[in-house]
Amino acid sequence: MKMQARSARFLRSLTMWGGVLLLLTTGGLLLAPVAQQTHKQELALGLQLPPPPPETDSRDKLSRQLSVFIMGGLRTLAAEILAMDATSAWLQQDWPRARQRWEQITTLCPHRPSYWSRAARDMAKNAVAHVNSLKELPEHERATLAKEYLDQAEQFYLEGLAANPDSLLLQLDLAGYYEDLARRPQFAKAVEAYRKALAMGASDMYERWVFYNLCRIRGREKEAWALGRELFKRPRHHTPSVRCLLFALQNKLQLPQEERLSMQELFRTDERARKQLRSYLHNTLRFPVYGVAEYLRSPAP
Repeated sequence: MKMQARSARFLRSLTMWGGVLLLLTTGGLLLAPVAQQTHKQELALGLQLPPPPPETDSRDKLSRQLSVFIMGGLRTLAAEILAMDATSAWLQQDWPRARQRWEQITTLCPHRPSYWSRAARDMAKNAVAHVNSLKELPEHERATLAKEYLDQAEQFYLEGLAANPDSLLLQLDLAGYYEDLARRPQFAKAVEAYRKALAMGASDMYERWVFYNLCRIRGREKEAWALGRELFKRPRHHTPSVRCLLFALQNKLQLPQEERLSMQELFRTDERARKQLRSYLHNTLRFPVYGVAEYLRSPAP
């Protein structure tokens, strides 16, 4: 009896999934144009609607097949299936297809921040890294393609935040995108993005990231010094990078001695100062190094 019951359940399951597959292979093909037309008619009547089904290329079989799920309200299921194909596109280094899938996914589920984040990262990191590795392409073509994917990544973040204005995940990801030295750093935008994240309730640890990015912006050294000086009043910010940055900034600003933090306040000992400044001098983070080499050349007290 138990074997018969299990066999019956298996047959019912097989029948159900067979029906789903049949709908995917035939229903979507027939209903995709209907879904778009229905949405347009409802919109004309002033109805409150979810986002319209994504526009699809007539040659894009998968999104056509998923139209029946979309019409049935199963947007999340359709999005997850498309996300699997986006992963497949990543494995095949097919970035136009990956981009198309993420555009469809975020249209289907605009209020899931993780989709926007994954979409942006796929473009900004994976697609750009692959484009830069194509040495058979002329340099200007690689640069053009990389810019397109970086622009798309930024658009995903900004549109994601427009749809999810309270998403701390997206706000911090956007800040990280703007300060990414391996891509297209925009330090002033990173400062503002981190400040918005702090206003949204991010850990005050990110105040240090505001400081780091201010230090990289020419003409804002005074603002950076003032913030760094405030941060240094709290022991949690007594990191080697903060110490060295404050040393470099007060040299750049040529502050009078009475306004400076002494070497003892910053590093406690000359030996420790030299050790940390020696490592800092050749940093690849675009941090200022004013006066560092001169101090290292000076005789120990």
